[in-house]
Amino acid sequence: MTLAREMFRDVPIAAASGIVVLSWRSREDGLALRVRGQNEELRLVCTCGRSHWVVREYFADGAASLVVTCHSCGTRGAFTLEGVSLPAP
Repeated sequence: MTLAREMFRDVPIAAASGIVVLSWRSREDGLALRVRGQNEELRLVCTCGRSHWVVREYFADGAASLVVTCHSCGTRGAFTLEGVSLPAP
């Protein structure tokens, strides 16, 4: 039995400005994002062509952000996280 791979659309980081992330997960083939207004998962692609990111969730001033750094070239990006609550101390 062959399992079908989940499909998602590649989005260059340069075109991802302003997106609001609902959830994220690390996959073997890159960082998958569920984004407000999209029905399918998106895979974030760096300017260097890679899709592997160092990911941090950052909480400040009552807001949550997803901060990403390309594992290959160091390109950085930050996105608003929606529906995420501050972790318990």
